[in-house]
Amino acid sequence: MTNKAIAQQLKLAGSLVELTGGNAFKARAYGASSRAMETLDRPATDLVRSGTLADAPGIGKSIARDIEELLESGEIGAISEMLATVPPGLLDVLKVKGLGPKKVRVLWQELEITSLDELEGAAVAGRLASVPGFGAKTAENVLKSIEQLQTYAGKVHFGQVFDDITGLVEMLRGAEGIHNVEATGAFRRQLEVVDLVELVVDGGIEAALAALATNGCSMEPGQGAKPLHGRTSFGLPISVHLTSPDSFGTVLWRTTGSDDHIEAFSAKFGEPDDTADEDDIYDLAGLRGIPPCLREDDGELEAAEEDILPNLLRLEDFKGTLHNHTTYSDGAHTLREMTGRARTMGLEYFGVCDHSRSLQVAHGLPIEKLMEQMEAIAVLNDEYANDGGPPFRIFSGTECDVLADGSMDYPDEILDRLDVVVASIHTNFGLPEAQQTERMLNAAANPHVDILGHLTGRLLLKRDGYPIDHAAVISACAATNTCIELNANPWRLDLDWRWIRRATDVGIPIAINPDAHSMDQLTLVRWGVMVAQKGWLTADQCLNTKPADELAAWLHGRNAT
Repeated sequence: MTNKAIAQQLKLAGSLVELTGGNAFKARAYGASSRAMETLDRPATDLVRSGTLADAPGIGKSIARDIEELLESGEIGAISEMLATVPPGLLDVLKVKGLGPKKVRVLWQELEITSLDELEGAAVAGRLASVPGFGAKTAENVLKSIEQLQTYAGKVHFGQVFDDITGLVEMLRGAEGIHNVEATGAFRRQLEVVDLVELVVDGGIEAALAALATNGCSMEPGQGAKPLHGRTSFGLPISVHLTSPDSFGTVLWRTTGSDDHIEAFSAKFGEPDDTADEDDIYDLAGLRGIPPCLREDDGELEAAEEDILPNLLRLEDFKGTLHNHTTYSDGAHTLREMTGRARTMGLEYFGVCDHSRSLQVAHGLPIEKLMEQMEAIAVLNDEYANDGGPPFRIFSGTECDVLADGSMDYPDEILDRLDVVVASIHTNFGLPEAQQTERMLNAAANPHVDILGHLTGRLLLKRDGYPIDHAAVISACAATNTCIELNANPWRLDLDWRWIRRATDVGIPIAINPDAHSMDQLTLVRWGVMVAQKGWLTADQCLNTKPADELAAWLHGRNAT
């Protein structure tokens, strides 16, 4: 468990103490320890093993015991006890922007609000205005936040359920009476958000229901029609399309493609006959097989007709990663730990891009600390070059904040000393589109900025991105030979795949980075690759497929072209 995950649990504990009217000192202690946990320069697991966690700044013996309990059992007993005394719906109310635990407790005690529905009703009816500290503007903001939460309800990140869905498919394939199973729908098209598990199953209804029940799916009673409906053990609704061997391919094809893809194909080539293999459908139409991830009616049929479908980027094409964090800022693991893990993964290079000085919430590096880190990188690079291991290079860098006026958080003379500069926005999300766009245009115009990071700042299913003029930013990056990042964290996946072709069509390379804050997060790049494939990205169009020396030459000379 990372320090950040532990900090989140401690923050929850503090919120629950406030929500339940507990000791204010204890609530503050949990809050302080949560912040302290994020600043630790070593993983808490190491401190527990060495018996020194209680000595860490801001922790103390009592909180240390809670953390040890969390690491040992997966939960903090005090949290479980408090949760048992709180209406479950209050945790949803806590998610509403602008309502901290104190305000939620007031709403609970004064208006008996215990769910989002009750909160929405009170806001619409004007009852919030009767509570001290609440007014018309608060009610308006509450309604906007509830609407956003309802939009996200029932949806999960693709990566969050990938193992669950693929595991379910594999288990069903081995079940008695089941001859073939494939996942289909949005999941097979590799959409970044999933709200339904869809399967195509070759097997009888009784065998299918028995296999689904054995694997934790609760199916609706009285099933007799196709498809079958129910809910998986991991919480998503499930729809199962039963078919015979002779029509398996056709059903799989029809349930995989978007409605627009299916309609466009049928209008041009006619309704396909039943077939066991969906590739036959494209073959009989005289087309190359179209990868499921491209079936969005976005030019893939025309490309297949002209035999110019792209050879999509693969995970094995990757040579390294450029945007990562260490304990110098808000990462969970040290420079040596992060780079060592990257090296054992077979990567050729690793970019260190800790946060810049103004982002204090993420412990951004003052200039002197950045210089100290650069020296540490030089020492470690020398060690790696002479230890007999595989070639490996660390690129010194920064995730430099783009300030509200569009200037960079470090002066140019500092940026000039770094190997790679990722420019990102982390503050002032509420600025108008024109101003946000201008910030990005200024960043792209800075000759020291190599990559624009997570372009809209979105957090999928949590926060919409700030508005920008994508076309204008893409044009600016093309003019200045600036790369755009596809941030592979499943909460971000930003640049959105729908804009990737607009960027690559004008020659902009895409850097797929995990934005790793811990060693295990280095594997997040897999989600970036899967979403990049939806954007037709090829290995040649991806920055991270360059060997280390070629990448170094690009970083050094891109503004000289």
